[in-house]
Amino acid sequence: MNWAALSSMMSLGVVSAASMGMAPLSFTDEALARGVNYTISPFTQVQFGAGLGLLDLDGDQDLDIVLCGRTGFGVAVYENDGSGNFTDRSIGSGIAAINNSGFSTADYDNDGDEDLFFGGWLVPSKLYRNDGNFVFTDVTASAGIAIVGASMGASWGDYNQDGHLDLYYTARTNTSNNTTKNQLLHNNGDGTFTDVAQALNVDAEEDPTLVSAFFDFDRDGDDDLYLGTDKGNSFNWWNRLYRNDGGTFTEITDDANARAYIDCMGIAIGDLNNDSFFDVYMTDTMRNALYLQDGNGVFVDESDNAGVTSGAVGWGTVFADFDNDSFSDLYVCNLAAPNRLYRGEDIADWPMNDDGPAAGVALPGVSYCVAVGDIDNDGLLDMVVGDVGQRVKIYMNNSPDAASNHMVRLRPVIGAQELKAVGTCMNVLANGKWQATELRAGVNYKTSEGNTVQLGLGTDTEALVVDVVWPGGTIRQLTGVPADQTWTVYEQERIGDLNSDGNIEWTERAAAMAAWTGPGVKIMPGAEIFDFDGDFDIDDDDIAGLSPCPADLTGEGSLNFLDVSYFLSNTVNYNGDASFNFLDVSAFLQDFGAGCP
Repeated sequence: MNWAALSSMMSLGVVSAASMGMAPLSFTDEALARGVNYTISPFTQVQFGAGLGLLDLDGDQDLDIVLCGRTGFGVAVYENDGSGNFTDRSIGSGIAAINNSGFSTADYDNDGDEDLFFGGWLVPSKLYRNDGNFVFTDVTASAGIAIVGASMGASWGDYNQDGHLDLYYTARTNTSNNTTKNQLLHNNGDGTFTDVAQALNVDAEEDPTLVSAFFDFDRDGDDDLYLGTDKGNSFNWWNRLYRNDGGTFTEITDDANARAYIDCMGIAIGDLNNDSFFDVYMTDTMRNALYLQDGNGVFVDESDNAGVTSGAVGWGTVFADFDNDSFSDLYVCNLAAPNRLYRGEDIADWPMNDDGPAAGVALPGVSYCVAVGDIDNDGLLDMVVGDVGQRVKIYMNNSPDAASNHMVRLRPVIGAQELKAVGTCMNVLANGKWQATELRAGVNYKTSEGNTVQLGLGTDTEALVVDVVWPGGTIRQLTGVPADQTWTVYEQERIGDLNSDGNIEWTERAAAMAAWTGPGVKIMPGAEIFDFDGDFDIDDDDIAGLSPCPADLTGEGSLNFLDVSYFLSNTVNYNGDASFNFLDVSAFLQDFGAGCP
């Protein structure tokens, strides 16, 4: 599907949000009221912040919090009770104090929960395995990643698509005479890692790298790698872009016009102009930069036109649709200057306006890190912001314009354990335009976020189309996706297979029949696994798609005496009328006689 062409056609009818008299975005700091009291030490300015996370640690589909950098280097872990209130679970977590700089998370061992990586600041980095119930085990030694360097913003991605997430470790090389360089730690699948950065030519030589970002720059189904480099304003260093060519990399920095000569601190990835290609926003010590893709694999600097140069020393930054109007907003953390919150609008109405002061999020101190997610599950994206020398802020979103808008939240999962499908891209058509997003691990600047993506739909009550592009490029299309819900998105081959054994047994077909809604009657969350054709109802088309051979009760792919035996011994309610009688026998015999296709 040509998302860019369709986006161009659909956007002709879009009415800009700016022309509709919007109320300002609005947030309230509720950290203390919600049980989070954590002060970041002023000494973390030495390592340019210490990282934080807003993510689901215990698999209950709400967002917990990890905070770093207080006096004594203690790490705090907070459990969300489901309503956005938190309990401190730090005692007994097993996480030792660490003078860390970077923080990122990923399910490195594919057991279904998020593990924690702390990038040490000139001390050994640490990897903690999540053992459940907010207990973590230090596996650094066995994993082989006790790296000592000036660690910065690490990120995770499955660069060779072997089913195991790999870690890109960024180092501000030659800080305090430490010569450790960037490493691409290939996940061997047995709990250990091997550095392949130099072999794949992605170590960036002696660059003082601050942040890395895996994302699918060229939309070919695998994650490319962008590196943000410090000290670029001296013209001695620059940012680098590496194209992933099926597990090997080619540097395309110049071809893509990605050679930003800036002191790059944070990187935000999003589709700001709704053309289904990913754009990049980078913070700097002098002039922040916004690079939009032109649709042909080349970045164009639109910083001035967008009005987002900021003019302050910027750090963490993130794209998010805080009022669900289908335009991405942009938050920027600053050093000794108010943080910015640029209000998203149609590109024709640029420059964007800074809503930060009116929204109550223009912190005047020293902010390095920000993470975004829906803390209280009200459909609005909230923020956790780390301000050095002050309490961490939890900004709850109360934006009034959001009351008339809608959203959709998607949780793509892979495999039997429903692992977080890092690297999955989604193209969403709603409110007259396409939006693109990607589920990533290790984002913004030294932060990690949850296992879902959220997109605003404006006043639309459903997303007309969602094209889910799985790692590798396979596409599953969903249509008529109802708004204001969180939907789990499965790969096509998993549909109907509840126990993920590769077969659709009679019991699974019966469960699908029990979820039957009829044509056009929308399902509720929990029934997605039976929606064979992705139109968010369960009807005869779905049942037929799940069971092309319905009399194959044992799921072997053929008809034989075992199916007859199973039918009789289990008195199967074959026609779904809640009782076993001659009608079931008649229906079974008819299907058995028809054979398998």
